[in-house]
Amino acid sequence: MPPALETLQSVDRSFRALPHRSDARATTVFINARKFKVEFLTPNRGSNDYMGRPAKMPALGGAAAEPLRYLDFLIYEPIDSVLLHKAGIPVTVPAPQRYAVHKLIVSNVRGKREKSRKDFEQAGFLIEALMHNSMQFDLGLAWMEAWDRGPKWKDNLVGGRDRLHQAQRHLLQAAVAAAARQQMKPIESFGFED
Repeated sequence: MPPALETLQSVDRSFRALPHRSDARATTVFINARKFKVEFLTPNRGSNDYMGRPAKMPALGGAAAEPLRYLDFLIYEPIDSVLLHKAGIPVTVPAPQRYAVHKLIVSNVRGKREKSRKDFEQAGFLIEALMHNSMQFDLGLAWMEAWDRGPKWKDNLVGGRDRLHQAQRHLLQAAVAAAARQQMKPIESFGFED
């Protein structure tokens, strides 16, 4: 791949590399004059020693990537979509049910209050949208999958869920109940009361 900055500047000359906060020799974020950011991320399923340290990614044309927990869950089984611009641009994006559950998890993990609030609000809006689009079963299955990944996942799911507005919590519970019934499992096994 050609250098990432060169590729971005072929679209917008104002793009520049931002040095990584823990290693100024590495770049995971590029920003243009209008504050539009392009950030390279990679899943961190290893030790916490990798958190906050850029991962060298030779395939990214000299850019590095920020290792993040829970990213592997978000990007698993992405869907095809279209970016609304002129005739449309095909893109691959995370499945909305996984995005909603991921936002609940990271809302509990983030230390910054403003970002945490934004995360759980986005999760709530996605939950409502998924229910209105008859995707409650998919949402319930995504929650169940995340729940089964271990104690830290459960703690973060509960923490995120408990920040939702009451109506959104009830929608999420209904989605998990529907999926649990279909899987012939008790909802209590997934952090909700029947």
